[in-house]
Amino acid sequence: MQKFKFLVLLVLLAGQVFAQSSTYQSEKIFVHTDKDSYAAGDTIWLKAYVFEATSHHLSQKSQVVYLLLQNKLNKIIKEAKVVVQNGHANSQLILPKNLVAGQYELTAYTHLMRNYSEKAFYTKNIKIVSTIPAPASLLSAKNQTKPEVVFYPEGGQLVDGISSKVAVKFNNFPSLPKTFEGKIEDSTGKLVTTFYPDIQKIGTFILKPASGMKYYAVFTHAGKVYKEMLPEAQTVGYVLATDNVVFSDGVLINVFTNNNEPARFNIVARQRAEVILKLPFETTSSNFKFVLKNDLVPNAGVVEIAVEDLEGKAVCKRLVYFLTNAKNSLSVKNYKPNLLPKGKVNFDLMVLDDNQKPIPNLDLSISVVDVTPSAVFSPKVEIMQNSLVFDADFESEIQKLDSLFEFQPTVSKFYLDNLMMTQDWRKEAKATNFVAENNLSMKASVSQNQALKKNEKLKLYFWDKIGMKYQETVTDSSGYFEIRDHWTDTVKVLASNEMGEFLELKFDDIYSPKVEAAVAKPGIPMKPLALANSPIKPIAQKPNTAVPAKSMALKEVVITGQKNKDFKNDFRRRAYNWEPDFATSISVDSSSTISNLVDLIEKNIPELSGKLINKNENWVMLDGTRVPLEFLNLIKPSDIVWLDFIQKKEKTVKLGQESGTIVNLLTSKGNDLFSVYKNNKFQTFMGYTYARNIYAPKYTKAVAKPDRRKTLYWNPLQKTDMYGKTSISFNNSDLSKKYLITVYGTDGKGKTISQRTLLK
Repeated sequence: MQKFKFLVLLVLLAGQVFAQSSTYQSEKIFVHTDKDSYAAGDTIWLKAYVFEATSHHLSQKSQVVYLLLQNKLNKIIKEAKVVVQNGHANSQLILPKNLVAGQYELTAYTHLMRNYSEKAFYTKNIKIVSTIPAPASLLSAKNQTKPEVVFYPEGGQLVDGISSKVAVKFNNFPSLPKTFEGKIEDSTGKLVTTFYPDIQKIGTFILKPASGMKYYAVFTHAGKVYKEMLPEAQTVGYVLATDNVVFSDGVLINVFTNNNEPARFNIVARQRAEVILKLPFETTSSNFKFVLKNDLVPNAGVVEIAVEDLEGKAVCKRLVYFLTNAKNSLSVKNYKPNLLPKGKVNFDLMVLDDNQKPIPNLDLSISVVDVTPSAVFSPKVEIMQNSLVFDADFESEIQKLDSLFEFQPTVSKFYLDNLMMTQDWRKEAKATNFVAENNLSMKASVSQNQALKKNEKLKLYFWDKIGMKYQETVTDSSGYFEIRDHWTDTVKVLASNEMGEFLELKFDDIYSPKVEAAVAKPGIPMKPLALANSPIKPIAQKPNTAVPAKSMALKEVVITGQKNKDFKNDFRRRAYNWEPDFATSISVDSSSTISNLVDLIEKNIPELSGKLINKNENWVMLDGTRVPLEFLNLIKPSDIVWLDFIQKKEKTVKLGQESGTIVNLLTSKGNDLFSVYKNNKFQTFMGYTYARNIYAPKYTKAVAKPDRRKTLYWNPLQKTDMYGKTSISFNNSDLSKKYLITVYGTDGKGKTISQRTLLK
């Protein structure tokens, strides 16, 4: 008879817990969209939560989230780069009106997450309805992956003479019949045991390997007979077995061995990369029992249990899912039904914890959607915890767990335990070259006449919705440059060398986890193209022609009589009420010695001589728009027809200039600066997509205009007060009958909430 040693780990042992610093530095994302299905032309309102992958606290690392909407052929339909503040990112995706009907996939990730497997990227299926049917190419089946059978011995290995639980997982099998039965046979053909797969296509069985014997899983599927060999058993070793399904007071841990030599080990339990228990023991018998009490597990979710030697090397490991039956609750208070068209609706939402106590200061995102016509309500919602369930240390290529929680607690535990047995162990980084971004990274190759410009100084001119920027940089030995900044939406970019000649840019394509981006290699001829998948169409390419130095590739502007035009009421002077302190017409011909606009300004306003270069106290405007001084190099003096000078403080302050002066130069046609960006060298780069406000009308009187909104309320910045309450107020559409309320949120410290309720 075996000798047993039984240790019960009481709450008092919590004092033996040792913190372990995690080396895993990645993040996880969850995205809340206002709906799950949309019509072509709709707007997807969304909020991205960015968590530290280990602790599930809101991340303070990355400040950029990348969003992709792709069709079944992995073509990028929409993309966005969103600013993250304190772990929150709010934005929207405007769907094309000509988008075909079908299923699309929304993907979200940070730059830091690219160091690890794309399996951890957040993905969500989005349904699009449209009058344009999907082509056959989008409807055809794509999954042609070969079926495979994988075995997972509990603890990591089989050992001769020790009974072990083994999970068998059927990957890429389209379906398994309810009558499916698998058999385990030894190498003599003798039946050892049978197994049956669960709803996850995972089956389990108990096997006690005999020395020198091989074992096979034998089954028939779709008329084909399979015979798959199990991993070979070790002659001497250790087996870790756990029970958190039948055993209800915690996790029962057994360590079995056939090694007769005493050895010292530690039982270590971790959750979210923190050690919650570390207990030494010595193998002086063949079986050791431990109990990890419920009180020692701080959170619901994955717990890693390992047998480690004294140097910290794992001898065997096992994941278990610690499941609690308590759930947060969401209740509606102070609601008075009002289903009148465009009628006002008010109510309060109360968020309670497991003990039915209010949860204060929760960061929430809340959507209220009209579910007219009547729909069968399902409380099922994508649980935020499920998207974060696998801690930083584990791969997360698993199906959504929502259905596993819908059974009775013991059944849910059974399915979750089977799933835990099939998960790989500690997750390792595949790269270390992706860092957390504080702002956007712009990377591009630079060439001239199809020759890469290596180790050369660049002048870069940017123009986005906010304004204009100038920056200098240097290309590397491959002809690339990389800079970081804040840009907005579609950014126009020009690059020139020190001689003033425009150069050709080619931006790196946006990274897609499903598409291999073809990056041009040095030495390969490149044509300037717009950013791949950008909504801005590339400018038609013109034949390359030699451009003389400093000519800036602009057409020569011939002014005939326009110099004498009366600019008294010109709209470009409106900012200072058409009343400069000094004004003059400008006439510069080809024989003039004035070579640039700085010389032109200094000649007409001597007091500014030497005060314009690299100075911010004196502004320069072109056609009423403030520009960086470097942008003056893009315009020829002969294009200027008028100069205004404003120096009185009461005037400059109104324009936003606290001190210094302002010069406004008017060009001959009023669009010369714009025309610079119409040449064949400018490229576009996708900057940040900043959050807009959803259209939410407030009706105070009768309005005849139809209101067909489906999303009646969307607020990604909601917060509960000290009593766990938050207030909702909106106006109905014309057809509102029922309200589907979906709430996601977090306290920022690992606690999350996911709730859905129907209000009539």
